[in-house]
Amino acid sequence: MVQDHLRAAPEIDACWKRIGIQGDKSCPELPRHSHCRNCPRFSQAAAVLLDREMPVDHDALPLAGSVEETGRGLGESLMVFRLGAEWFALPTLVLDEIILLRPIHTLPHRGHPGLLGLVNVRGELVICVSMAQLLVGTLPVAEHGRLIVARHDKRRLAFPVDEVRHVRFHDAGKLKPVPVTLARSASAYTRGLLTWERAQVGRLDEDLVFAAMERFLA
Repeated sequence: MVQDHLRAAPEIDACWKRIGIQGDKSCPELPRHSHCRNCPRFSQAAAVLLDREMPVDHDALPLAGSVEETGRGLGESLMVFRLGAEWFALPTLVLDEIILLRPIHTLPHRGHPGLLGLVNVRGELVICVSMAQLLVGTLPVAEHGRLIVARHDKRRLAFPVDEVRHVRFHDAGKLKPVPVTLARSASAYTRGLLTWERAQVGRLDEDLVFAAMERFLA
């Protein structure tokens, strides 16, 4: 079924990898634009990527924290990450991969400041958004940070973070209420708090977070 969706998805001519800046640089338009990201064809490819619905292959998602693996009936496996001084967590079921930060190609005439641009992940252009913009304001990510690539519903998104850790298993029934001291922007997307290595971690609601980041693309 996933393969059928893949065949039906709009094709993107990644000419920048063949004759552009990442290829043999033989494109006749390259001298005029100086870089592929300034070319209208790159912008058109970005528009196709933003508009299309990405298929989800659930068989390829990590199984860490599943009932079969942990042998426990209640709980979840979480990915813990840091934005500035704040720690947050998302279920590892949305995690695709964690990679080193890499260049983000900005899009001309982009709308929302939370839409950072496009990033190349193993040869595929992935939309890159700012989780920091959503949760803690316009906080820049440190140069030694990481890029989280996640899947949710029909979309694959990447977002930079300062640091990534892991919690193998967490009892989902032991989340603490969100205090009023938590930033208002973050509290709107937080299900509750968990204590991990003496730090308070906001367990995010993945449905709300990704729905908000989808609005960055509008």
